[in-house]
Amino acid sequence: MRSLVWTTTAVVALLGVASAQDAAAPTTQASGGEVRSAMNAYAAYQNDISELRTLTLRNANDLEAVIDRLGRHNRASLSRGWVAYGATTAAQSPAFVQGVRDAAAYYGRDAVIWAVTVDPSYARGLRGGNEATRMLLDSANADAARIVDMAERYRELSYSLQRQRWANTVAPQQRERLQRVRNLSVAGAPASAVPAAYAPRLDAASGAPGDATAFGGRRFWDALGGGGEVTPVAAAPTSYEWRVNHTRGEALDRMAAVAALQTLDAGASHQTAIATLLNDPRSRDCMEMSQLQLFQCMSAARFRYENTFCLAAHGLRDVGQCIGDVGLPGATALAPANTSGRP
Repeated sequence: MRSLVWTTTAVVALLGVASAQDAAAPTTQASGGEVRSAMNAYAAYQNDISELRTLTLRNANDLEAVIDRLGRHNRASLSRGWVAYGATTAAQSPAFVQGVRDAAAYYGRDAVIWAVTVDPSYARGLRGGNEATRMLLDSANADAARIVDMAERYRELSYSLQRQRWANTVAPQQRERLQRVRNLSVAGAPASAVPAAYAPRLDAASGAPGDATAFGGRRFWDALGGGGEVTPVAAAPTSYEWRVNHTRGEALDRMAAVAALQTLDAGASHQTAIATLLNDPRSRDCMEMSQLQLFQCMSAARFRYENTFCLAAHGLRDVGQCIGDVGLPGATALAPANTSGRP
């Protein structure tokens, strides 16, 4: 674990500023705070993936419904929601939770809170950080595979639709259709996009690491959806270690930092800091680029079935890649082992 080397004056001053900002900021406790509120956007998207499995495109109206369903997600909110989901996933790691508490006991709770807010990478360097990182990468891999699996289905569907008369016709009012999707993406998915039945599992995240249906597990969203179909995502062997993509590691740092604040019961008092941590620039930019490419693809579409291809490539696959790219396959150590003997 890295040591905390700051002057008492600096710590007190910066903590005072942070506390003043959070005291002035409106709280969101009624909806579960910043983390729970942000998570809704990601839950809405994953629920739509579940719903797409049961939909059949039989006519133009069915296709319009799918376009609206996938086009309604605000990418900035989706990125924040994914980081929030990851944060709560990291908080399910017993080793990480204990590591955070040990650090707070050793250095002081306020000092650790200050450390993770000014340097998000600090949290994953604590004891248990390797376990939390592994859980985050396993979760990202599973969620990405789930989305990409649906993208492949819709890519194949776009080819089969070419043989159906209703789909192999010029798409009327394509410019208006594109503008409708743009407007939906600004507003974002409505609150009703997250089924009320999801709330207990999202509000009370718990489960043992390794449980596929537990919060953050590779089958969590399948289990929530309630359907019989399960995305074929293989479990990584216990000896397997993901390699963190260094260009995207900041997302994992932010997740772990928010998880540390949750562990120290600092969520309510540090909403401003959490709101900032949830905004990972690279994840947001990646997802916003996927949306831009969706718009560009739809603007060039001539036939109805081509909209299906656009959804597969940019409404689904690109989003899945934005999530999955935080990790790379390999057997590289996630972080240096702590040999200092300190918390």
